[in-house]
Amino acid sequence: MTSEQIIAQLQQDYAHRREDNLRLFEQRQQEACERCPGLRSLLNARHAAVMQGVRSSILSRQKAPGAGAELPALMAGLNRQIGEALVQGGLPADFLQPVYQCAVCRDEGYVYDPSRRMCDCMRGEYHRRLLAESGISGDSCTFEAFDETVFSDQPYALDTQTGRQADEHTKPENRRELGIPRKAALVGREVCQAYADSFPDTPTRDLLLMGKSGLGKTFMLHAIACRVAQRGHLPTYTSAYRLFETARRAYMENNPDILAPLMNAELLLIDDLGTEPLMNNITVTQLFNLLNERQMAGRHTVISTNLSMSELQERYTERISSRFLDATGCRRLVYFGPDIRRSLKRKAADA
Repeated sequence: MTSEQIIAQLQQDYAHRREDNLRLFEQRQQEACERCPGLRSLLNARHAAVMQGVRSSILSRQKAPGAGAELPALMAGLNRQIGEALVQGGLPADFLQPVYQCAVCRDEGYVYDPSRRMCDCMRGEYHRRLLAESGISGDSCTFEAFDETVFSDQPYALDTQTGRQADEHTKPENRRELGIPRKAALVGREVCQAYADSFPDTPTRDLLLMGKSGLGKTFMLHAIACRVAQRGHLPTYTSAYRLFETARRAYMENNPDILAPLMNAELLLIDDLGTEPLMNNITVTQLFNLLNERQMAGRHTVISTNLSMSELQERYTERISSRFLDATGCRRLVYFGPDIRRSLKRKAADA
């Protein structure tokens, strides 16, 4: 479903909401008239006064400038009598007020102040549906929720022989200084937020988030999707495994239309590339076709992976890895450091 289709569906839902409100109001009015003697005649008198006021307003613009001047006092008196009749019948004085779920837009979905814009109630639902359509429902991973303190602020070094954090047993020739994880995470947040805030006019078309598991890459993908959806665009999120399943089905059924939603997505976010099963004539070929077609069409793609560049090249061949090496089209962000899930658990325990 496109963003335009989501808006059209929302407008239809709001029209149904107004119909439900009207039915509820009519039920309340019927109940009130049965319980409150004389109320029906008062309501009829108020309706007649309103209609007379409309006619007087038209006349005042034509030939009777003073017409309708008594209407406010007449309406105030009728409203007071209606309220008294309701209370005498054991109902609240405001029982016959119009029924709205949103008093700001009166369930129209739009407000005019002075130009027409989407009401906050409709905008919130639009955002929720955009995320649900993208595969991210009820997500709490946002740039506002980013917590830099879960990342280590200590220098981090890698043992190139074991692939783990260097320690006192690491030989000097195997020690590789990477930097401070918190600084790298803050740079990543800044780049990803700027990317989402400027979408689709981004500094680079694509982003590649690299690093071991538990370093916040998926959080960043979700945050990008949330911000892009807030700005009215439709992101499409998929895990690498779901991408593989879709590609496999398209291949087995010889039906490229199955991949069309991913090919044509305004923004495609692929999480955990490298964790999917590897079938050379499916995984590699279909991934190449997907990235190639999207790049040729100028569409945006954001990918997270646990693999290094050499591992990407070995797994997916030079044809694919070269697209990530093109700095003019793809910005690479490297995450490193201890698994932040431990920090999150400690924070939760302290709380």
